[in-house]
Amino acid sequence: MKRIHIVGVSPRTGTTLMAEAIKTCYHVDYYTTHEDRLFTRAPGHPDIFLTKNPKDVMIAGPSLRVDPDLYVICMLRDPRDIVCSKHKKDPDRYWASLRYWKMYSREAGRLQGHPGFILIRYESFVSDPDEVQDLLSARIPFLEKKVPFSKYHEAASVSDSSQKALSGVRPIQPTSVGRWRDHKERIAGQLKLHGSLTEDLIRFGYEEDEQWLNELEGVEPDLSPSHFPEYMTFRKRISLKFGKYLEAFRRMVEQMMGRRIRITHPKKWF
Repeated sequence: MKRIHIVGVSPRTGTTLMAEAIKTCYHVDYYTTHEDRLFTRAPGHPDIFLTKNPKDVMIAGPSLRVDPDLYVICMLRDPRDIVCSKHKKDPDRYWASLRYWKMYSREAGRLQGHPGFILIRYESFVSDPDEVQDLLSARIPFLEKKVPFSKYHEAASVSDSSQKALSGVRPIQPTSVGRWRDHKERIAGQLKLHGSLTEDLIRFGYEEDEQWLNELEGVEPDLSPSHFPEYMTFRKRISLKFGKYLEAFRRMVEQMMGRRIRITHPKKWF
């Protein structure tokens, strides 16, 4: 079984849109309609299994090293747009803080260069979806194209949860790129809470220098809490630290057995 798992450098990076585009525009035997962790296994014996969970960028490394049938697509997005994004589940608050970017983007940087790890810039995806589709087709050779990404909206049938995350089905377009400029108070507040962002912006090609900070001069920081908590529980920290090795070991066993091992209640693992 070939596995494609979509992760992100934070929540709100376009993982849902990418998952819907792939399952609509390529031949995929089985996919889940909600977020599922890397350790989820498909029922039966599908040839291609598609899942997504942004936070799994933190656990994917060991599994990539032992499982040649695993491909991880990681969505990269301007962190300023990320922290200004909202979700219909909680429209009165920003969804995630800069803390997630700071953690997840570091891990994504460590995984760059692995042949099974594919970093996709959200801005490129929404600006030229067909070019990104060509890249995915080249990097994941077993994918069979059915529909161009640019025609995704004409063929898509999305779940209720995806409808909420995407605010409906529409053409893939760059309408949300650069929206942070309408939320400068939020950006100023996140910088005050989590520290400088300029080095990351330069490293990932979003800025050339620190001149962008001039746009925040005189802006009153918005320190209101995000939907997701600022800090992880002790249990979650432990699960991220050790769970990735449990999953990698399980994949090693599967490689030796020649089949996948389904767990009745995998979400109880971590």
